[in-house]
Amino acid sequence: MVYFILFFVVVLGGYLAFVFRRLDKQYVKLLLSFSGAYLLSIIVFHLLPHIYHELDGTTAGLLIMSGIVFQLILELFSQGAEHGHRQSFDDKTPWLLWFSLAVHAFLEGLPINEGHHLHHSYFYGILIHKLPIAIVLTTVMIEAGFSTIKIFTLLGIFALMSPLAAFLGKHTLFMSLYGVYVNAFVVGILAHIGTTILFENEHSHQFNVRKFLLIFLAMFLASVTS
Repeated sequence: MVYFILFFVVVLGGYLAFVFRRLDKQYVKLLLSFSGAYLLSIIVFHLLPHIYHELDGTTAGLLIMSGIVFQLILELFSQGAEHGHRQSFDDKTPWLLWFSLAVHAFLEGLPINEGHHLHHSYFYGILIHKLPIAIVLTTVMIEAGFSTIKIFTLLGIFALMSPLAAFLGKHTLFMSLYGVYVNAFVVGILAHIGTTILFENEHSHQFNVRKFLLIFLAMFLASVTS
């Protein structure tokens, strides 16, 4: 069921982009802000305490910073699509962009079955993160003139990555043996994504009451999620 939900939320985002083609971009930005705040809150409330309990500070810090640098490298090809940056491209498939998105989605799926047990708070965070990203990606492909079949084929590939990683994390010894190291690395990736969403989402950098309230709601929900 977990794998289906991870796949379905991306397809749902694509479907919503088709149904609400004229959806106000502001609503998508607000959803992105909520997802960014929730991811950061999950990191602070749940992931970091566990990582620093299991690893010494130097090792944890190196892995987290490595994750941040790795995400920066991925964004040389994805151009920030992981955190909602709208790309402009023609009707040719940008394969490097999709490859980098697939790598990102695979890595963020690994910690979901931490120690062979579902990490609920992290799972919810990934779901909330994927929905607006799928909406943005689908909207851009629609505007680029991609066919419906092509759009959902690419979305399907993207959607499969996290469930595949979660499955491997549960059914192999790798995450049991090295899960905390992987989690620290992924925390770096998601910390970069979350902060970028929050601080680059509004180009005017003007205070927005709705965004402010959504951030606090995300913080509260993350804090009470086990």
